Amino acid sequence: MGVDSRRDANQRNDNYEAASHTADWSRLGERIRAARKKLGLSLADLAEWVHVGEYTMGQIEAGEDDPGRRVIDLLDAKFGAEGVLADAWAQVYISHHVRSGSRVDQLQREASQIRAFSPLMLPDWYQTEAYHQALNRVERPMECTSYVADRPKLRSLMATGSGPPFHCLILDEAVLHRRVGTPEVMREQLAHLHRLAQASYITLHLIPSGTAHHPGLRGAFWTLDFSPRHTLAYTPHPRGPGALVTDATQIKGYIDLYATLQGAALPADASLTLLEETIEQAQPRKAITSGTTPDPGDPLAQHSSRHTRQRPAPAAAD
Repeated sequence: MGVDSRRDANQRNDNYEAASHTADWSRLGERIRAARKKLGLSLADLAEWVHVGEYTMGQIEAGEDDPGRRVIDLLDAKFGAEGVLADAWAQVYISHHVRSGSRVDQLQREASQIRAFSPLMLPDWYQTEAYHQALNRVERPMECTSYVADRPKLRSLMATGSGPPFHCLILDEAVLHRRVGTPEVMREQLAHLHRLAQASYITLHLIPSGTAHHPGLRGAFWTLDFSPRHTLAYTPHPRGPGALVTDATQIKGYIDLYATLQGAALPADASLTLLEETIEQAQPRKAITSGTTPDPGDPLAQHSSRHTRQRPAPAAAD
C-alpha cells in the first residue's frame, strides 16, 4: 500500500470514528429529549432542574455536548430511569475516550468510585510533592524531576477537597515503612495519608505485614466505576501512562480480586490505628539530656503529643 493509500485509509478511519462518536451522543440526546417530552417539560424547565443553561441543555439533546456524570445522574433521577440513563451515558463516555486514546487522568474525572491497590508505593493521588519528587529522583536520575511528560497528570487528593464521591485504597503495610526520600519526607507523607484516611469520601485498608500470602502480589491496579454496570480497570506502569483494561472478563477478574484483597486487609478503623502507630514510631527520638521539645512546625508533633498525653502513668513500685 502506497503512502497516499495509507493516508486515505487513515482518514476514512478517523471519519468513521468521528461519525460513530457523534451517533453515540446523538442517540443519548434523543433519549433525553424523548423522556423530557414524555413528562411535558420544556427545555428551560429541564435546564433549570439540572442547573445548566438552556443553550447547554439544547446541545446535550442535540448530541453536541457530553452532559457529564453530575447532570446525567440528575436527569436519571428526574426521569425515574433507575440507572438506565446513567448506564447509557457511561457506555458512550467510555467508548469515546477509549477510541480517542485518552489516558486515565482524562477518564477518571467522571468516575463515581475509584478503588486502588498498591503493594509497593503509594499511588500518585495520595503522594505529597516531596514524596513524588523523591520517587522521580530514584526512577529517573538523569531527568528533570519537575517535568515528567509521560505520566498521567493525576490531581492530588485533599482531605477537605472535592472529587469522585468515593475513593478506596488498599495498601500493604510495608508501604508505610518503605523509605522514600529522607525521614522528614516520610513523616510528612504519613501525616498526609492520615489526614486523607479521615476524610468522608476516602477509605484506607491495610494488609498487615504478618499476612503470609495474598493474591495481590503481582502488582498495583485500579478499578474506576462510571455507572452501576460500567467499570474500567487500569494498571499503572513505572514509565508511560499505564494500561486501560476494557475487556469485560478481565475487568470482572480485577473487581473480584479487589474484593478478595479487602477480605485480607484490616477494617478501616483498625487500619487507621495501625497507621497512627506507624506515625508514632516514625517520630525522631530526642536525647534524654537534651531538654528539647518537639518542633511545633513538625506536621506530626501534635499527633505525637496527643498520644503521649493519653498514655496512663506507670504503676508505682511496691
